[in-house]
Amino acid sequence: MKKLKKGKKNHQGEGGGRPGSFQSEEDFYSKVLAYLDDCKEKMEMPNRAGLCDFLNIHRDTYYDYRSKGKYSDSIKRFEQRSESKWVQRLGGNSPTGAIFYLKNAFKEDFKDRNETDITSKGESIATIVGMKIVDDRKTTKTN
Repeated sequence: MKKLKKGKKNHQGEGGGRPGSFQSEEDFYSKVLAYLDDCKEKMEMPNRAGLCDFLNIHRDTYYDYRSKGKYSDSIKRFEQRSESKWVQRLGGNSPTGAIFYLKNAFKEDFKDRNETDITSKGESIATIVGMKIVDDRKTTKTN
């Protein structure tokens, strides 16, 4: 393989690797909309795995796009529309699957556990040392 001179970029993609599949954010979002239309036509619920399959990208690529800002707006709009579809299913006769999906796909918004701070507002709780154990027969001191 031919080495590049310092500061030169490979012509494939950004800094090397396979070139991207999408020309722009608008191109990416148009394909997201095509996936949503496909779901509607097939009467399927939209989800991340389905979108990745439709776009022919790996799930890691999806998360990279979302976290690094590349197509992040399109991905967030997809997630918002997907969440809306799943929330609408909660009103049906069997909302169990929708509840499961929402709790796992949108963890920050849908959870049924309460997180309690037992460290007294971030400060550690003092340990009790030298407590007396009282017995009906005698009293002893622990170390």
